[in-house]
Amino acid sequence: MVGTYNDSLIHLKDERKLSYREYGDTNENTVLFFHGFGSSAGAIHPDPNILDANNIRFFAVNRPGYGASDLAANYSPEDFADTVNDFLMAKNIDKASIIGWSAGGLYSQVFAEKYPERVSSLNLVSSAIPLNSKETRNILPSNWKMISSMNRYLPILTKYFFKSFSKKLTKDLDSAIQESINQMVEEDKKVANDPIMKPAIIRGAVESYHNRGLGVYSDARALCKNISTKAQPLLDTKVNIWQGSEDNVWTPAASEYLRQRYPASTYSFIEKEGHLLYLSHWNEILKKAVE
Repeated sequence: MVGTYNDSLIHLKDERKLSYREYGDTNENTVLFFHGFGSSAGAIHPDPNILDANNIRFFAVNRPGYGASDLAANYSPEDFADTVNDFLMAKNIDKASIIGWSAGGLYSQVFAEKYPERVSSLNLVSSAIPLNSKETRNILPSNWKMISSMNRYLPILTKYFFKSFSKKLTKDLDSAIQESINQMVEEDKKVANDPIMKPAIIRGAVESYHNRGLGVYSDARALCKNISTKAQPLLDTKVNIWQGSEDNVWTPAASEYLRQRYPASTYSFIEKEGHLLYLSHWNEILKKAVE
């Protein structure tokens, strides 16, 4: 029998609402999931029995403006790291295995480097890398170069773009989702069109763009901020990196950069997988995160 995720809200110290999904109160291994850009805490593998099989107590936290989390006009990845730390304190959680997918991978790196004592393992899946850095400028995928440049020089256009997509989702959800899927690489199309996985992907889009796209816009602004990184990050923390060979959102060049930043990491390079490998390889990722 398939269990059920619980959708919950918590009020932070400053009274802001933070929304999250949770499962497995009695399980022993705590995992915290950082969602992707234009996605949400709702876009996770639909079968929580996989969590039970790995004895996992699971949390996925929505960034500002995603899901039912309050909007924040101006925040940084470091600010969100503080928010996550407040969340863990409120839930009486000392340490967790962190899984960061896509843009969530960058937020999870910032969290792990700011609060290493909270991290049992750092698991970077199809992960973003710093957008505003001399080290990464030449290896950023073209879409992210464009987003970075627009946010720096013409942020009003970025806001307009995300508002427009929000309107499109509201007007014709199925058409807008299918249009996005049609632009994916073939490997991701297979995952996104899977009748089991598709509802999670749709939920992620709806929960991310429901605030007229302002949550996604603020997220883009945060991702483009300068990020302070340590010269020798996380030497005592287990780091696992996952990369699909066909990923065109965060490409293999990005994961090679991460391997250099985390030289003691394990690297799982999956042939014929795209950006959505976190769904198709969910069980393996969870096992490695808590082993």
